[in-house]
Amino acid sequence: MSKRKGEEVLSAFDGYDEGIRLLLEETQRRAEESHLPPAVRKKMAELKQKEEERKRKAKEKWEKAKGMRVSVYLPKSLQQEIQEIAQTEGTSESQVMTYLLFEAVERYKQKEIGFWGYKHPSESPRYDFILVHPKDTERTKKIGSRKSQKNGWNA
Repeated sequence: MSKRKGEEVLSAFDGYDEGIRLLLEETQRRAEESHLPPAVRKKMAELKQKEEERKRKAKEKWEKAKGMRVSVYLPKSLQQEIQEIAQTEGTSESQVMTYLLFEAVERYKQKEIGFWGYKHPSESPRYDFILVHPKDTERTKKIGSRKSQKNGWNA
């Protein structure tokens, strides 16, 4: 039975506990498959096995790369620029960011770039400073509103 986009297939087991529902649906699927010709059942088993193998490999690949992933909050404008560079260069956004970060770290180590004038006191107990790039308008607005609140301008 095929589903149309946005259409849900109602199950005879709705209302049951999730685990029981899955068990009943699996039992029903097996009962329906038992009435199929052996060649069809064999083909279905092969397809299911291939799908499970594909999922297992994808999960292994995901786990292997886990140590190399990091979550970063980026302003929308910077995300857009990275997307445009990646499309222009025919590569992934991740590869563009990795390349640009290596270049920026090298320039930082050579004292070509620095953070002077861009560090603001942090309210977080975890960090002493918030680092805000001048083109980061989203965070610049937050810093400006915090300063005006502390000075009593919004009181």
